[in-house]
This record gives sequence, structure tokens and C-alpha cells, in this order.
Amino acid sequence: MVGGRTGVLYELAIEAQEQLLLSADRSFITRYLLRFVEWIGFFNHQTLLAIGLVGYALLEGTEGIGLAMRRRWAEYLTVVATGLLIPYEVYELVHRPTLFKFGALVVNVGVVGYLAWRKRLFMDI
Repeated sequence: MVGGRTGVLYELAIEAQEQLLLSADRSFITRYLLRFVEWIGFFNHQTLLAIGLVGYALLEGTEGIGLAMRRRWAEYLTVVATGLLIPYEVYELVHRPTLFKFGALVVNVGVVGYLAWRKRLFMDI
């Protein structure tokens, strides 16, 4: 506890460090990874949510500007950003299935498939 405040992520990082014996091996990557997780753990949930929303807004803004400028990389970014939600939707559908979640998954997979097929993305890979 630093300065009288701890967060949930900080406590999880300390618990993971103790359970995985990460303090025994203080390599360069381990030190900075733990420092980053501890740093994030000091923020409250509203701050982390705000940071995530600003990041998402920057992603969507970049997508929009790239698509307006008719850049090929923006088409790839759109498909990848849309497809990133599919694993979360599958997880939610498996654990708490509803008709709405099933419909959202079908629509999202359809949009990703349509965009990739219509723009002939990932054909040469």
C-alpha cells in the first residue's frame, strides 16, 4: 500500500507476483511489466474506463479519417477493430445466452465477413 491507497488491480498484481514467484526472477521485462500493472492498479475504475473510452474514440477517429481519405489501411483497421469484439461476444453467448446476444454475434460476423469479402481484404495472405 503506497500513500494509503490501493486498487483492485494492484492487489491482483501483488497476489500474482507471490503466487507465480515473480519476485525470484527480476529480469528487465518482469520488472517493467510489474511496475506497469502496479501503476494501473492505483487508478480507480472510472479513470480506467475513461482511458479506455478515449482510446476507443481515437481508434474510431483514425478509422473514420482513413476511410474518408480512401486509404487501404483504414479498411483493414475497420475489419480488425470490428472483429475484435467477436471473441467477447462468443464468451458472453456461451456463459449467458440470450437471443439478443446471438443476434449481435450473427450481425457482427456478417459485417466482418461482408467487409472482408466485398473489399477483397486478406485474399493474398
